[in-house]
Amino acid sequence: MDTRAGYRELVNNMGKKEFTFLKMQEYGFWPSNLPTPYERQQNESEQDFENRKKLLDEFQKLSEKISDACHEREEIEKKLSHLKKQYQDTWDYEKIRSVVAQEIMKESIARRAERKAERERQKQLKYEAWNKRKAENIIFIGKGYSSLLGKKETNIQKLKENHMPIIETDKELAKFLQIEYNTLRYLVYHRDVITFDNYYRFDIPKKSGGTRHIAAPKTQLKTAQRQILEQILQNVEISGQAHGFIKSRSVLTSAKTHNTSPGLLINIDLENFFPTITFERVRGLYQSFGYSGYISSLLAMVCTYCERMPLEIKGEIKYIKTSDRILPQGSPASPMITNIICRSMDKRINGLCKKYGITYTRYADDMSFSYTGDTSNFAIGRFLNSINTIIEAEGFHMKKEKTHILRKNNRQYITGIVINNEEIGVPKKWVKILKASIHNAQKLKDSGGCVSNHTIQEISGKIAWLKSVNAKRYQKIIRQGTQLLKNLV
Repeated sequence: MDTRAGYRELVNNMGKKEFTFLKMQEYGFWPSNLPTPYERQQNESEQDFENRKKLLDEFQKLSEKISDACHEREEIEKKLSHLKKQYQDTWDYEKIRSVVAQEIMKESIARRAERKAERERQKQLKYEAWNKRKAENIIFIGKGYSSLLGKKETNIQKLKENHMPIIETDKELAKFLQIEYNTLRYLVYHRDVITFDNYYRFDIPKKSGGTRHIAAPKTQLKTAQRQILEQILQNVEISGQAHGFIKSRSVLTSAKTHNTSPGLLINIDLENFFPTITFERVRGLYQSFGYSGYISSLLAMVCTYCERMPLEIKGEIKYIKTSDRILPQGSPASPMITNIICRSMDKRINGLCKKYGITYTRYADDMSFSYTGDTSNFAIGRFLNSINTIIEAEGFHMKKEKTHILRKNNRQYITGIVINNEEIGVPKKWVKILKASIHNAQKLKDSGGCVSNHTIQEISGKIAWLKSVNAKRYQKIIRQGTQLLKNLV
């Protein structure tokens, strides 16, 4: 065993310390009857023993460093010997430089290959993690709309106080909306260019002229929007001044709130009412209820849309985005959203009106103000400027050309209801048209002709409207129309 290989085996089995001490005893450098250097000696204090142990440990570490250095030196000498042997016949500098350069290049290429492989591995891991995350969560809903998807903290206490359903995840939201999870992922993703539109789009004429753009949701989307309306939005208390799209309130209740024949009646229209309410405002509304930024973003995507124009591309009809996402006029949820967003504006305007002794009501974007006091010193301009300041501060705009100031000598009307008579009614022209329709239909029937369904439905609808406005005042024409309809059936 007195060979280098034998010694190396003993060192590996026993350890350097034990092997060294064994050889010290073997060669007579350490008596076999004395304690080892790593044990306390007979005449040695505890402190001296501790100090000696530290010195021994330091000596051992230093020995190991020397050993490592010697080993490294041996390796270097081997390499030098190899190089010397390789180039003992020639010491051509250029040849050596070329060989070394090639070796460096090989090593560099190998390192680059390793780094590239590692990057590809990390890229693949990220890709797999992304796909897993994307499959389990909605992590992107379109450029410009995904900024709050990382905010998933829900204020449960606030939701409970507002009597709102608790929804914390997208899976819970899909279940709440009564749609499949994949359907939810599809509905909340915004695309600038689409081939299938989730809305029926059409225009209807306005009474005041022009057209009103309507976007009516298709079945799946409508189901989701209606669920939001019935389970979330209808839990919110609406201002007493709002009369549109609320149970037990109507254009009739709005008109009846005001005294008949006021000294002054001011009607104001808000400009681009529904388009003014953007995705960001709707998302903020749901956040104010207590929902997380994540759930609020998804709810806002369900409740908003963007205007589009059809365009034929390579023989296929595409629908191209022409606006940012806004509130659609045609969704079952949109009217209630407008009422909730307008609560602050209604409160501020009503507070101002109380100072002036003015009655204020709002039906959607139609705002009415009536004043029964002395109008001779009433500062109309100052009042309208104050109203406009509030409207602008609340994110809306007044359609100044549609502002009407009506005094007692004018026909005063609120959302089509005339109020400056002893009792409320409808415009005389409107009644004359209805009388003419009844007369012509009766004349056609008497001559043996056939009255169209359109005419019948029109007369029926107008009779029902007169009944709701003032049945007593229009009882004669209501009776005539009702009798005609019975005879036509």
